[in-house]
Amino acid sequence: MGDKIIDTLNRTAKLFLDTGAAASVEDAIAKLSTFTMHLTIDAEAAASPTHQATLLTALNCGVRTFLGGVTVEGTLDVPLLVPIAAGATLADVVVELGGTVAAHAPGTPLVAIGGTVATGPADFAIRTTFDGWRAAAIPLASARMAERAEFALSGMLAGALAVAEVFAHLNDEPLAGHRSVGLSLWDIDDEADWTNSRSDGPMVADLPSDFWLIGLGHLGQAYLWAMGMLPFADRGSVRIFLQDVDCAGESTKSTSLLTTSADQGRRKTRICARWAEQRGFDTAIIERRFDADFRRSDKEPGLALCGVDNPDARRILDEAGFPMVIEAGLGNGAEDFRLIRMHSFPATQRSSAIWPTAAQIDGADSGISRTAKLKNQPAYVGLRKRGELDECGLTLLADVAVGAPFVGVTAAAIVLAQVIRAVAGAPRVTVANIDLRSVAHRSAVVGLDADIITFATAHAQSDQAV
Repeated sequence: MGDKIIDTLNRTAKLFLDTGAAASVEDAIAKLSTFTMHLTIDAEAAASPTHQATLLTALNCGVRTFLGGVTVEGTLDVPLLVPIAAGATLADVVVELGGTVAAHAPGTPLVAIGGTVATGPADFAIRTTFDGWRAAAIPLASARMAERAEFALSGMLAGALAVAEVFAHLNDEPLAGHRSVGLSLWDIDDEADWTNSRSDGPMVADLPSDFWLIGLGHLGQAYLWAMGMLPFADRGSVRIFLQDVDCAGESTKSTSLLTTSADQGRRKTRICARWAEQRGFDTAIIERRFDADFRRSDKEPGLALCGVDNPDARRILDEAGFPMVIEAGLGNGAEDFRLIRMHSFPATQRSSAIWPTAAQIDGADSGISRTAKLKNQPAYVGLRKRGELDECGLTLLADVAVGAPFVGVTAAAIVLAQVIRAVAGAPRVTVANIDLRSVAHRSAVVGLDADIITFATAHAQSDQAV
């Protein structure tokens, strides 16, 4: 019974167990089932690939986060311009992703995409906006950006930021909906101002064509979703190597964008390969662990995107023979689950120094106090009293990460943008920290020019450049 609780628990609902907002697993699910969202898109926005990316990303994240459902209205009977699903029209894909085409219900948080709102006033209402590499979720009455330079990654980011704001509002965070939350994917430096066009980047002229994905859960599937948004000239020439050893569980769908209930028990590599091949990509499956013995060959993709939360795997990222590696890590507790930390290699600091072994860390038992605190929360006490989990089971439950798909999607947009910057020969960020609770307070360190030249040269020599 204990294993079932852990394996099936919605990773966002776990937030309420860990904060004490829910007295039981059932209460946590019931609370998340009251969370709803309404999306509306006007005719002008529906003709934009970037706005479509916003709508579909917000919907895909929303149906996994807001168990009360996501409704959509507006101009939907238009051709799909971002081929991330099988449907021919936007309306087809809305249904395919689990949305409901319906009018706005009073009390439901509203996210408007485009300039015209197809419904009446709402207690909570925001809109999305973009221009080039810049994207934001802003109060409904705020001025939009120019929305002229199309870039689907910005649309994807805008959708994720909007869902993050709706979630914060439903979680009783007072600033949500009353602030503008934005970011330039071209310039994520802490001093960059996303409202200023000087933080924008050039039109995307070249895209990488060889990817190796390490880990195919929350982050790995968000990376693939981002790739599906990109305007590759020939998807058949884009190779994606997919590496993982795990199967999807019932809880996987709560954070992983490409997983459905029907995928339970299937290998994540097969789930992701099927999705990528349906989008026209060339895939290869690697079902072995990324460990100290792993080495890439010269004939395999030189760009690795890592999405694992295993420190042993991260420790060897710059030793496996990849010219460039970008990894993202997410916070996992009630206080930090919206935190994103990105590293890229090569860098001045080796991966083994960033993620030392437990024996090298002073105070390696620092997580004990947090676990002990969680065990005193009402839901944990109830599980113990009812005999549903013993002490070992409670410890395992405490270690389960809190997660939300909009966090991984934000990270994926940032990571893929860094890859495209590197292909363009722009300085690469080697370390970045972003917290969705306060995006303006972030940090970033730019890498060495020599590192950029190494990857840009390797890319230029590839016969598969798009």
